Amino acid sequence: MPEETIKEIAATSEQSPGSMPPRGLVSQEFFFLLQRIDRLDEKLSARMDKMDDKLNNIRLWAISTVVAILVGFIGVIATLINH
Repeated sequence: MPEETIKEIAATSEQSPGSMPPRGLVSQEFFFLLQRIDRLDEKLSARMDKMDDKLNNIRLWAISTVVAILVGFIGVIATLINH
């Protein structure tokens, strides 16, 4: 059995009794799968946030590069006009 599955089973069994639904309404397996889906959603959301931060950094670098190139061309043009 994979280590991650063992950890999730242990985390599920450590739940407080008040958080479990009544036995007649939902089976334990369904509740366990619902918790796993929730954890997966949290992990994917965290990854998406990290990727969004990286894309924002790349966008900032790209804009900075374009501005630096434009300032360089303006400097060259200004120097050629003055001479």
